[in-house]
Amino acid sequence: MSIEYIYIISSYIGSFLFLLGIYISAFFHHLFHKIIGKKIIIHDLESFPYSQKKAYPENKLIITDDLSYYANLLGLKLDTFEIITEDGFYITLNHLYKSTGEDTKDKYPILLLHGLMQSSASFLTSGTKSIAYHLIMNNYDVWLGNNRCGFNPKHVKYNSNNYQMWNWDLIDMSKYDLPSLIDYVMLNNNYKTLSIMSHSQSTSQCVLLFANDFRDNNNNDKYNKIIDKCVLFAPAIYGGSLLNEKLFIKFIRLIPDWLYKLFFGINSFMPILVQLRNLTYKLKGFGFSSYIVFNYLFDWDDQLWDDEIRTIHFLFSPVYVSNKLMKWWLRDKNGFGNGKSIINRDGYWFNENCPKLLLIIGGNDKLVNGDLFINRLKYNEPNMLDNWQFIKINEYSHLDVLWADNIIDKIGDKLLNFLKS
Repeated sequence: MSIEYIYIISSYIGSFLFLLGIYISAFFHHLFHKIIGKKIIIHDLESFPYSQKKAYPENKLIITDDLSYYANLLGLKLDTFEIITEDGFYITLNHLYKSTGEDTKDKYPILLLHGLMQSSASFLTSGTKSIAYHLIMNNYDVWLGNNRCGFNPKHVKYNSNNYQMWNWDLIDMSKYDLPSLIDYVMLNNNYKTLSIMSHSQSTSQCVLLFANDFRDNNNNDKYNKIIDKCVLFAPAIYGGSLLNEKLFIKFIRLIPDWLYKLFFGINSFMPILVQLRNLTYKLKGFGFSSYIVFNYLFDWDDQLWDDEIRTIHFLFSPVYVSNKLMKWWLRDKNGFGNGKSIINRDGYWFNENCPKLLLIIGGNDKLVNGDLFINRLKYNEPNMLDNWQFIKINEYSHLDVLWADNIIDKIGDKLLNFLKS
């Protein structure tokens, strides 16, 4: 038996034990607060202005992992394309448009890209209250991008049991996935530029692309010139305090490398998560169990969401990611840490061709530190000057910037004004 298969077997056992501990802890954490009648309240709900819209026209939604079903309910169509990156990965790109058959090539294109272990669905699952729907209704050409592997890992050369299939991290996603998605959109639209809206991890991909850290000099500013504007939702550029507070993060970060490999393997990071999701997403308790785990792990809550569609949000995650990616985020010296940036070099990051930036910051977001990125743009990036702006919503946390019930009421017009500026 090869060492790779030994790691695969040991990682299934280790991941199962790790996940079991998380679920048990999350359940008792939730039960404790329910028994004592105390929910972790971080919002003034009496004054919170919930949206008056209904997310979907149907009263009883079918629970399905087919995103086109939810698009169709909104009067939209969803086409799916497979693209091959320069390093051989198949990635999925969705084209979202009105079902009236209109030509979208003359509408300005916007590419939306998701966060860690999520999928492109995160921009649409809020229905009529989603970022994607808002853009469609305002006559933009909307594309929902996915990073490598997703729900169905495919490579032109390697299978999913081959270590080389998983030998990638954030740098590779920035270098290959993001440009491949941009190139495909530009081939299918008549405009010469596009804009990007990104959440969490994909904001890091964008910043690495703009910062010019890995491209050769002959191709330095190609994408800086193609991308006109970029919206960064919950920008994951500097780590937040949560990274020093949570026990599970400390465990992943501090265990020796040999134990990390035995627990989590050397290929996909905890593939059991995706497999459990595939087996249980239609069960009645799926949304609840997913939520209490996220609530326990990250201190995120659903108090600002439309509770009728909470399960829909969780249907399209987690996805397959590499162990190398998770190590980059949580264990590598160039990865993430409290107050630490994803770019580890002196001097300014951006040149005069950097796209215009709009930061959407959650004041209750402890996973990332948006204020540090604001300060960097304000004081340490001479080429940016008036080339950026930000919106800070004090009551929002990391996922609220996408899923809060009133997100469109809060920033919808400001997004449109930024795109048109």
